[in-house]
Amino acid sequence: MASSLNQSARVGVMRFSALGDLAAALPVLRAMQPVPTIITSPLGRELFQDEFPDFIVLANKSGRAAIRCIRDIRARHFDCLVDLQCNDRSRLLRTLAGRGAVLTNYGIPSWRPTTNVLYDVVQPTGCVGPLDLSFTPKTRTFIVLHVGSSPAWASKRLPLRKWEEISRCLHDRFGLPFVLTGAPDEQPYVIEVARSLVGSTEVVAGKTSVPELKRLLADAWLTVSTDSGPMHLSAAMKTPTIGLFGPTNWIRSAPFGPWAVALYDRVFYPTGEPPWPNRRDAADYFQQLDITAGLTKLASYLEKPVAR
Repeated sequence: MASSLNQSARVGVMRFSALGDLAAALPVLRAMQPVPTIITSPLGRELFQDEFPDFIVLANKSGRAAIRCIRDIRARHFDCLVDLQCNDRSRLLRTLAGRGAVLTNYGIPSWRPTTNVLYDVVQPTGCVGPLDLSFTPKTRTFIVLHVGSSPAWASKRLPLRKWEEISRCLHDRFGLPFVLTGAPDEQPYVIEVARSLVGSTEVVAGKTSVPELKRLLADAWLTVSTDSGPMHLSAAMKTPTIGLFGPTNWIRSAPFGPWAVALYDRVFYPTGEPPWPNRRDAADYFQQLDITAGLTKLASYLEKPVAR
């Protein structure tokens, strides 16, 4: 692969999967030059459409949709086709499209954040610059609490008393209102959590489109979230983000950027080694989790500079 591509080169990037996987790739996609065509799902187009001009959309998992996608890839005559998905489907698409591709049989090591792994995959193409680590202080608006997770991942849900403890700490320290996000199937749990919180709350779970959620997280002053798609999206939008981890890997799934931190219960995990694989069983993962540790690490992003 050449060390660099000129600005007229045609670059395609494949990335599918769930919201968190898409959001974790966003800092890498932003760093690419020339601006790539994104080969993605309808969800990916919803998420990326305000930042990227060109898409090839794999509408669904049917063979007919795959054929249309392959034809579209072939028609673009890409100089470089980067596979950031590297599953059976993406390998099939790039093979049948007959385009040279960066070999991305990388897996996701348990000891490295996903965004960093994806960045390393793209680097050999020469079409990516440094990740953007600049930060603009946020306006003190509201704090997003993403308290839920899908029913299939109920193990990620904190006890109500822990959310009450977190809200009391944040309310006492900052006095900002809370906005609670979540998917439609998480709404009953989110409403239950909202009733236990200290301070002003608004529940928007099940009420936001993907673009609306993206804008909401960008406008927030702070996000506190379980390991989830909104956690990754908040960090990608450069909002100070505290990710709360219990049954999942806080190294591999760490939110992006120095303005984000992953917290876990250091009593439950005394060696600091995350679970591998992720666990779906219920346990007291969050008993001694301390939100103040996250606030201390992010203090420089949450406090206004002192005038000199």
